[in-house]
Amino acid sequence: MTYLQNDLQKRARKLRQQQKLLVLSKAGGVAAAAFLVFSLANMHNVGVEKPQTVSLPPAEVVELPKTEQPILPKQPVSKEPTVQKTNPPVKTAPKETSKARTEQVNKNKTNREPISQTPTGESQMRHPVSPPVSPPVRPPNIPAPVWTHFQKIAGGNVNQYQVHSSLSNEKTGQYYFTRMVNGIPYLDSGYLVQAQGEKTQSLALSGNKQLNTQLFTDPAKAIPMGQAQQAFADSVELAYVGNQSKLVYFPGLFGNINAIDGTVRKEEQKQLIPITPHGKQYVRDEKEAAAFLSKELQLPMNELAFQYDSSNNNGIRPQNITFYQWFSANRQKSVSMDVITDTGQIVSYNFHGAEESSKNTPDPKPTEAYIESASLFLQKFLDKSIQQLRVKDIIRNSSRSVITIQFQAMHHDIAIIDRTFEISIDLETEQVVSMDGDLTTSTDTLPEPVNVILRETAIERLLEEGPLELVYANNPGLSGANQPPQLIYTIIKKETTRTGIDANTGKKVIW
Repeated sequence: MTYLQNDLQKRARKLRQQQKLLVLSKAGGVAAAAFLVFSLANMHNVGVEKPQTVSLPPAEVVELPKTEQPILPKQPVSKEPTVQKTNPPVKTAPKETSKARTEQVNKNKTNREPISQTPTGESQMRHPVSPPVSPPVRPPNIPAPVWTHFQKIAGGNVNQYQVHSSLSNEKTGQYYFTRMVNGIPYLDSGYLVQAQGEKTQSLALSGNKQLNTQLFTDPAKAIPMGQAQQAFADSVELAYVGNQSKLVYFPGLFGNINAIDGTVRKEEQKQLIPITPHGKQYVRDEKEAAAFLSKELQLPMNELAFQYDSSNNNGIRPQNITFYQWFSANRQKSVSMDVITDTGQIVSYNFHGAEESSKNTPDPKPTEAYIESASLFLQKFLDKSIQQLRVKDIIRNSSRSVITIQFQAMHHDIAIIDRTFEISIDLETEQVVSMDGDLTTSTDTLPEPVNVILRETAIERLLEEGPLELVYANNPGLSGANQPPQLIYTIIKKETTRTGIDANTGKKVIW
């Protein structure tokens, strides 16, 4: 064999081995290819003398383990050797174990501690474990049937409600469960549950309606209780209770105390009006009633026909009241009058003759003029013992051009709070269209304002009988789903009656 033939065979053998190397490297990875290249080089050095003119292929094949695979395709298992080179197992294993233990400790803590939150409201724990929710426990003062019924109607929201003692009445079996928002009772959302023997029934107020808690004022912004109590104390005044002939200390609040700024809506109208009462007016029958209406009130009674009288009016009016009524032929005008059946004293009247308008008619003259007209009209029917009136309120009718003046009878410059009269005047005709109130009022039995207890003592007892409470309540003047409830201080009572302190004895008075 010639040197040329020997050289050609060597080159052919090397070429076949390189092709095998390429195939193996694709199948087995970089490590296998490097091993074959190393073996090939040793075989060549041991078995055959290497001529000076022959060299191995370029170094790319030998340097493959040190490169980031510029030639060979990426292999799914090729990352493991690289990680082991940069992060030896001896160093990385303790760090990973410590982290795993820390995470496990944190997970265990979530079962015992509340999950803290970031300022944005996101939990600092990736997978918080909620503690088991204990079933709601029946309050000791709630009967079992009431509690069972409430659980059925409230469902999963039982824990959102609490029994409000000021609105509940154990004697009558009524329990009011009010909804709590920010730890404050929301009076307009709750359930009234009543047990009557074996029967239990309920009434829902807004019930389980979804609430937008963003609309509720933060209770931390409320004024202190002491400031609210001072606003309450400033409203307390002396007043007469005519039905009981008593002088009482009474809170003159006209609404509630705003818990944010402490403002109170009071009965702002304090105008005192002296009058000259004509005395009580009497009629014996419908003919005398019609004559009185025609002469004294200048009503067109000749255009009206008498319809009927009733001493009971199907139970709508008390038994001792006789009701007279007249209508025009087209029934566009009507007049009614109430008189005491036994005595014939006139106690109220109403005239309807003006068509209702959709827009309010502006006052053609100042309000003071209507107050004067109303007081002059009213004094025709009042007992002669009443020498003074106080303007309590002025009301505008939104659907008719009518203004209504509310008066309170006075005695020794003290209001008789259960003796209110209303006079309504048509703004277009300036005619009195209605009169209402207890015209039997007399001051003869009222006590003199002497030997009364201290005002401070009465205020203290009033707050003992009905303490102020911080609550949420809807604004009656607003409507709609997005109207924010008011945060107020108010006195909540089981009864709907009014309460005062007897100025002579210091005892509680209810009327």
